[in-house]
Amino acid sequence: MSTPERNTGPPEWQNLIRSRLMVHQVEGETYRDIIQQYRRLAKTARELKIRNRALLRGGVGPSSGSDGSPNPLLAHLDAQLTHLRSELSTLYRTQAAAQNKQLSLSDALRDRDEEVRGLREEVRELRETRDAALRKERDWDERWKMRTKDMETLNDEVITQNIEISALTQRNTALQADNSGLLQRWLDKMNLTAEEMNVEFENETSIRGDQAKNKGKEKEGFQSGEKV
Repeated sequence: MSTPERNTGPPEWQNLIRSRLMVHQVEGETYRDIIQQYRRLAKTARELKIRNRALLRGGVGPSSGSDGSPNPLLAHLDAQLTHLRSELSTLYRTQAAAQNKQLSLSDALRDRDEEVRGLREEVRELRETRDAALRKERDWDERWKMRTKDMETLNDEVITQNIEISALTQRNTALQADNSGLLQRWLDKMNLTAEEMNVEFENETSIRGDQAKNKGKEKEGFQSGEKV
């Protein structure tokens, strides 16, 4: 049986951390631009404040010159104010764009989190399926090993029984041969004994016949002697 393939890529939690770090990096770059613009704006305001104090200490008033031309300080301040307003407007637009981008990134991160949760759930189900398949495979392996062991035990028992049956067969064959020999010898002995008994009986019968004849002759001789 083939085992399920294992995922060789990084775990999903590492992918989640990596995606969040990328989002934070993008947000940091966006806010870095805003912070730099605020720093430039604060620096410019500080420089203007210092310059204004220096001009005031030098005795330059806010009124126009004797020829009716505008005060250079006011013109410079108006230009700086216009520039600062432009930078502030740009800064607001940049901040709004950054907020919109942050919202978009938050939505994307939320979608990413949902996707990661779905993937995590899918991975969990796949792991459960893999673990169940591995447990089933181990169970089948154990059953197969037990059946193989039982087959080996039964095979050994069959071999032992065959050996015992073969030994009993050989023993029975030897006993049958021995019994046949013993029976034949017993029959031969009985035949010999019967023949000897027949011979003895015939001899005894012959002896008795001769004795009877002798007695008959003696009786006849005795009777013939009485007559004389």
